[in-house]
Amino acid sequence: MAVALWGKVYNNSFAGELRQEPGGRCVFTYDSTYIQSKGAPIAYTLAVRAEPHICEPGLHPFFDNLVAEGWLRNAQARALRVDTSNRFALLLAFGHDTAGAVSIVDPAPVQEPVIDLDSVTAAALSSRASISGIQRKLLAVQEGKRFRPAKREETSTYIAKFSSGTLTDIVENEYLTTISNKALLPDHDIVDVQVGVLDGIQEKAVLVKRFDRLSSGKKRHFEEFNQLMGRRSGDDKYEAAYEDIASFLRGVPGHTAVDLLRLFERILVCFLTGNTDAHLKNFAMFHTADGLRLTPAYDLVAAALYPEYQTLALAVGNAANLGIANLKPKHFLSLGEAYGLDAKQVLRVVSALDSRRAAAAKAVLRAAKRIEAETLGQNLVELMEKRWNGSFASTGQYLSKKQSGDDGN
Repeated sequence: MAVALWGKVYNNSFAGELRQEPGGRCVFTYDSTYIQSKGAPIAYTLAVRAEPHICEPGLHPFFDNLVAEGWLRNAQARALRVDTSNRFALLLAFGHDTAGAVSIVDPAPVQEPVIDLDSVTAAALSSRASISGIQRKLLAVQEGKRFRPAKREETSTYIAKFSSGTLTDIVENEYLTTISNKALLPDHDIVDVQVGVLDGIQEKAVLVKRFDRLSSGKKRHFEEFNQLMGRRSGDDKYEAAYEDIASFLRGVPGHTAVDLLRLFERILVCFLTGNTDAHLKNFAMFHTADGLRLTPAYDLVAAALYPEYQTLALAVGNAANLGIANLKPKHFLSLGEAYGLDAKQVLRVVSALDSRRAAAAKAVLRAAKRIEAETLGQNLVELMEKRWNGSFASTGQYLSKKQSGDDGN
């Protein structure tokens, strides 16, 4: 006889129960006390109500996006001795520490994971965390100037990311790309990053400070756009356009023009720095009392430095699978219109980026010297220069032609 799996769901406090019924259907039900206390929704797509939220295909998209991906998912499945497609079992066993404030706890685990692997994998599994993304990573805490892997049921404050496959310099790449974003967007919140090692693991990592964890230990809830838009984990994060992010947000009560502008600016900087893998899971919103508000920018990698990442993750200006070398001012204008900006406002954003390019290049080169990655730093600076000359430099000229009736096509 099939056994129904279930877990307790917390949003800092107990929020409800998630069940998988025989046949695969999943049901989430808010706790009556949570409802009476006017607890916040755990997800934009899961309104607080007495009636259960039912998802026939399996995990609700919000929960589905909390399941680990790639390397970590495979390691979790091996440790549990289950198939990687058993997403409910993976989330139930490793959902203690996820992105945002929601956690899933198995009240009566049938078996403990078997952890007998290399140091990075063992540390990642031991913390019972579920982290999305295919890159090797684990959760960490800082003690003084040192870092160590998070222990079981310990609230982490950092994410440690390691090199993956053939991308041997991706640690340095993310660090330097983040530095470039801080210089290009000085009025934005950008994640804090550093390069270092963890106690017991002699592998270099980029250490990313978690913006969803407060010094008090309280978790701050957010959702990335794949969750917000009700899309499942996997390739759904690529099946969209950058304009879709704006379209969704403009339909949310209480959204702000400031967040729309900043999203537009961040996308342009992705284009400028060659961050071609910026998909729906790389943009996110906090849940606040005033509504959805933009999180700090994160997962910033100049993927275009690698030959296999020359195509933009999302469509732009009605062009899907667009090579980054084919980006033109017309795409910026189309994108700006979706974010509520007119041609003059788009040009102001581009001009502001131009005024900061030299400072960004210097910041990247200084940071590259600190981490002994001078060649990579120079490559990133040259990539930004190439992207500027190939896509951005003619924006003013294009807009002038557009206004005169000649769009330059």
